[in-house]
Amino acid sequence: MKNKILYETREFKDLKEMINYACKEFSKNIAFVIKHKDGKDVKYENITYERLGKEINALGTALIDLGYKDKKIAVIGKNRYEWVLSYASVINGVRSNCST
Repeated sequence: MKNKILYETREFKDLKEMINYACKEFSKNIAFVIKHKDGKDVKYENITYERLGKEINALGTALIDLGYKDKKIAVIGKNRYEWVLSYASVINGVRSNCST
């Protein structure tokens, strides 16, 4: 069983390439589900890979417009969608290929 391939995999050179691939190949799939609570009311919001890619590009562009290109940026926060979005925007640099 040591040499048996269980799953076909794809190698990526970095996280940016993996995010770009996911945004293109799985654009209509759900990447995140966000829970919104308002008192006892609970609602769930689905975030697709397509939306994730657009939001990564929008935030990355805003950071560049604010003068943060080629600057060191720390992303600190709770484990939530907004943290992932911020981190992905920073590591994707000037512009990712997530747009569909």
